[in-house]
Amino acid sequence: MFRYRIRAIVLTVGIVGALTVGWFPARSQEAEFEEAAVEEVEEVQEIELPTGDPNAATTTENPDIPVDELELLVKPLTLEKLQNEAAAWMLILEAKAQEISEAEIAVKRENVSIDRQEEAANELNKAKKALEEAEEAQTTATPGTPEYEEVTKKVEEAKEELKKAQKAIEEAAAAQEELKKDKALQDALEKAKETGELDAAKETLDKAEKEREEMDPGSAEYQRATEKIDQLEEAIAAFEEAQEAQTEAEPDSPEFEQAEQQIEKAQAELKKAREAINGVEPTEEEPTEQSSETTDKLGTLLEETEIKADSEEKVAGSPDVVDVEDNLEEKQEELEKAAEELEKSAEAESELKNQLVATVTELQSQQTAIIDRFKVILDELEGKGGNVDVYRKYIEAVSGINFDVTDTEGLGVRLISWVKSEEGGLRWAVNIGTFSGIVAISIIVSQIVGILFNQLLMRFGNFSGTFRQFVVMLIKRGGVVVGVMLALTALEVSLGPILALVGGASFVLAFALQSNLSHFASGLTLMFYKPFDVGDEVKIAGLWGVVDSITLASTIIKGFDSQIYTLPNGMVWGDIIENFTTKERRELGIQFRIGFDEDLTQVRQLLVETMKSHPGILKEPAPSTFVWGFEEYYINIEVEGWTKTEEYWDVQQEVLCMVKERFDQEGIKVAATPAHHIYFKEVANGKKPQLLSEIPVEQVNEETSPVNSQT
Repeated sequence: MFRYRIRAIVLTVGIVGALTVGWFPARSQEAEFEEAAVEEVEEVQEIELPTGDPNAATTTENPDIPVDELELLVKPLTLEKLQNEAAAWMLILEAKAQEISEAEIAVKRENVSIDRQEEAANELNKAKKALEEAEEAQTTATPGTPEYEEVTKKVEEAKEELKKAQKAIEEAAAAQEELKKDKALQDALEKAKETGELDAAKETLDKAEKEREEMDPGSAEYQRATEKIDQLEEAIAAFEEAQEAQTEAEPDSPEFEQAEQQIEKAQAELKKAREAINGVEPTEEEPTEQSSETTDKLGTLLEETEIKADSEEKVAGSPDVVDVEDNLEEKQEELEKAAEELEKSAEAESELKNQLVATVTELQSQQTAIIDRFKVILDELEGKGGNVDVYRKYIEAVSGINFDVTDTEGLGVRLISWVKSEEGGLRWAVNIGTFSGIVAISIIVSQIVGILFNQLLMRFGNFSGTFRQFVVMLIKRGGVVVGVMLALTALEVSLGPILALVGGASFVLAFALQSNLSHFASGLTLMFYKPFDVGDEVKIAGLWGVVDSITLASTIIKGFDSQIYTLPNGMVWGDIIENFTTKERRELGIQFRIGFDEDLTQVRQLLVETMKSHPGILKEPAPSTFVWGFEEYYINIEVEGWTKTEEYWDVQQEVLCMVKERFDQEGIKVAATPAHHIYFKEVANGKKPQLLSEIPVEQVNEETSPVNSQT
């Protein structure tokens, strides 16, 4: 009874699986029709904009609420309240996206400013090189000689380089002025400075703590270092609290302005605490202001550069200027100093830009956290009948990250910041670890379940080995597939599009492989109902042989002369199947043709005795004979006995040899069908007639023999 229950359970699972496979194409086709209908409706209908009052939202009071707590918090909310929550989270996401955009623009403009300063420095270096060449030429040149004319040419080249340098400095100054005029960009730069100040304070704190570890705990120096470290820790905590208060406050509100004032105060205390620690110098002037002052000063320097020639003073850049010899060395030193100042200014601004890039990465991490919570609201809203298409499209639009591959330094900073971010590299490290763990566990569990299921089928189910192998393979591989699908959710991959893709692919395959599907179904039926198994001796579709293998698509039979027959399972299941080896024992039946002149009783007794005397013949059921009937020239008699299935063919040939020996000993002859031999004689003319009617009767001799031959 238990075996039948097991078989019923397995059959039910197979039917459910088949229905599931069949459902995918149908569901995919239905989905395609639904999508087509939706597209037609969208052509005539406008997009429905979401509604909701963000001021009535409650979940945005704590934007950092854990996701699992938020899921529980929004579960009892009604559709109207969820619309309010979605509108409020939309505003938060929009503000964060705006902040990121402004910071990205600031990064690009900082890159432009840095490029302008580096270009100006390069032009100054070129002017310096031109002056060096002119100075080298003037040492040997005499007025009025060709060499002096060469010096004049080199001075003209130096003037052109000075023009280019002055133009580059003007462009750098213009870029700085543009940065100063944009309030949003200045706010982004200010935030980057605050972040840089905080990071610098934390680095100073780590350095001071390491230095304190080397001091004597009971010394006065240790006590002073501890006091300074405590002050710096308090300043860092106050600065972080002020930043958090500003984040929670709404822009342009009194609370926001108060938070800004608190940040400025905390930042001043933070600088003071840093400067109080030994080995830390006072904070230098801000890079943007320093860069602006540098470009202005250098521009003024080049404008006031005077070149003496022919007893008059002229400004650099004038087309009729020719430097005299004693003026070149002085200008060369000025250009060298100016180039160094520009390079330092560019380096300082590059550090600020890198800090701004790190700030952008942090803002993107904050945006990711907001999106996670926003999606919780949208999932709940969609589950209760709300329209969330506009929200999801906006999330998709602002979630993308753009990289400036030309800014290699900024790209490296962005990557390092992302790796260290909780919503970036750390989050994905956890996700990848979870994915790997789920996949590993699914592989182990599926292998164990497959082995246990195989043992269960072997012990309690009368199933074929091929069916067991198929079920075990299905469990092992299916378990891994299910595990991978579940693990993909840990990588924040939506399973909906994947299932839709599988459904569409199954529909296409089902349509293209209709005939093969019938063979697959027949293969499953053969495996389940087990009309034969691998190694069985069968006769199918007129083919006699041993089953070599069974797959879902076909069955391979190996003939007795080593032939290989491959039969589609649809043909196998639709034909008559004769299996000779279904039981542990097999009946051995051998027919003999006995002449009418033989003693039938003696022959039957001899056959039974011979059969019993063979050790491979079973005692029960006992061997027996059966007279099939009388033919024209002989009596057809069969001797029957039972032997083990695996010994059948060996026992058969040994019994035949034993019967032949007994027949020879007893003088019993096996009858054969008589053959007629007709001999032709030559006629009088020496030719053989072509027709039997042409031969005289007296010339025809007829003989009868038991040999079946013709002449």
